[in-house]
Amino acid sequence: MSVVYFLLLVGFLVVIHEFGHFLAAKLLDVKVLRFSIGFGRPLIRLTRGETEYQVALIPLGGYVRILGEDNDDDVPLADAGRSFAARSLWQRLIVVFAGPAANLCLPVFIYFILFAGHTKLPAAVVADVLPDEPAAVAGIEPGDRVLAIDGRSVRYWEELEESVKNNIGKELRFKIRRGEREFEKYIVPVEEISRSRDGMATRQGFIGITQVPFLPQIGVIDPNSPAAKAGLRTGDLIVSVDGDAVRNWTELRPTLSRGARRASIVYLRGESVPGMPEAKLFNAHFADLVPEPAFDGAGKRRFYTGLEPAEMFVAQVEAGSPADRVGLRPGDLITALDGEPIAHWITLDKRLLSRPEHTFAISWQRSEGNQLVSMSGSLTQVQHKQLDEYGHTVERLVFGARSDFERGRAEFTPIQGRFRYAITRAVERTIEAMSAMISGFWSIVRGQTPSDLVGGPLMMYRVASVSGHKGWDSFFLMLALISINLGLINLLPIPVLDGGHILIFALEGALRRPLSVEARGRIQYVGLAIIGLITILALRNDVMRYIIR
Repeated sequence: MSVVYFLLLVGFLVVIHEFGHFLAAKLLDVKVLRFSIGFGRPLIRLTRGETEYQVALIPLGGYVRILGEDNDDDVPLADAGRSFAARSLWQRLIVVFAGPAANLCLPVFIYFILFAGHTKLPAAVVADVLPDEPAAVAGIEPGDRVLAIDGRSVRYWEELEESVKNNIGKELRFKIRRGEREFEKYIVPVEEISRSRDGMATRQGFIGITQVPFLPQIGVIDPNSPAAKAGLRTGDLIVSVDGDAVRNWTELRPTLSRGARRASIVYLRGESVPGMPEAKLFNAHFADLVPEPAFDGAGKRRFYTGLEPAEMFVAQVEAGSPADRVGLRPGDLITALDGEPIAHWITLDKRLLSRPEHTFAISWQRSEGNQLVSMSGSLTQVQHKQLDEYGHTVERLVFGARSDFERGRAEFTPIQGRFRYAITRAVERTIEAMSAMISGFWSIVRGQTPSDLVGGPLMMYRVASVSGHKGWDSFFLMLALISINLGLINLLPIPVLDGGHILIFALEGALRRPLSVEARGRIQYVGLAIIGLITILALRNDVMRYIIR
């Protein structure tokens, strides 16, 4: 099937490209001699009007033959006015540009089909609030629905998120609905450098709200705590306290810290299913929890339960990683980073990613026998090179410890104007992909990104195979990306490519006369040399990546 996916990918994209030239020529009444799907000996051939259509033996794309496209064409006197060479400059530009344009329009169609299948989107409802962040300081609570920001109506989470990301340091006026009451809050997004583990960094606004809630899934590290004595264990999911439903961790902590009174708790515990190691059967249990009075470092009285957020417990540690070397082990509870308490793994991850070369002081707790032991150490994350599923070498920032916890579900709302939404998002997604590819290409040209990212036919084969075996959705999404890539490459001002023809037409327009045959020939040789160098580089990278490695 890998060969089939490769032929479909390459063949379809080239046919779409050539169809763009074909359609533009037909619309401008330029005579089209032949439109071929495939190359080589014709298997099927028929003529409709003045154009011959054929399906050829080699299914690697196709071509369109337009009268007068080559200087050597013998143009009949009767068709002299309909040849490509005889047409005005703007008409020739349209015919040449239509090929890359078809490749750039195809993703819009693919993305439109994808988004048209959506009926609901995450609503602009705050699922949870991170402590001490701008939203928490402003008094935003889980369950608040954002109706408008600075007077502009907000319905979907992505609209809320976009407004926050794009307004760093600007005071925003939030119109909020909480239950039956509506009111306004003023929040200033703080700057956040969002960095993924592959090194991509983005500067954006942040107020500390989440789309999905942190479930009231608990962890118990202190064997002498009230929670441990009540029979609660790490991974238990609290359902209710004294008959009142608990929806998230934000609601659970204050509910159990109000005083030294007995609390009746209903919780779910996942039990392994025999013969199905990845499945769990959740059974309901009951517990009576009595918080114990305690005093913090400032001498302030509080009530201690021993309940901790399950997400801050380490589930796995990668051997040889910074987390492994500093001494973290599965079951440990991470409590602080550089002396600052950590309540959510998302906060831990953001802080680690924000300073990839920093040496962090990390603190954690561990249960040893019947004792709770506090531990600490220093760690610096490392960059690891590895091959992704497509055979590319990627760098990943490694911490080495992972958590394993359940997240809740976002609230969804029906999409209003599904057609408008689908076409808008399709165009936006295409433009985003184009911008990313142009930026990536420019980085390669400037030497900021290694040239080994350039690939040839083996890379195309691998991409087609991997995406195809993932399913048709994945295949068509990859088809959209490669179509954009093909369209942009063909617009490069390199002779032999469509962009090179556009460059020649632009020169002729500026000079107000056609270039000589000698000048055209020299330009073509330069183009062939550039294409030859790129081809050699791509083939060399293919060999190094897929054969020699």
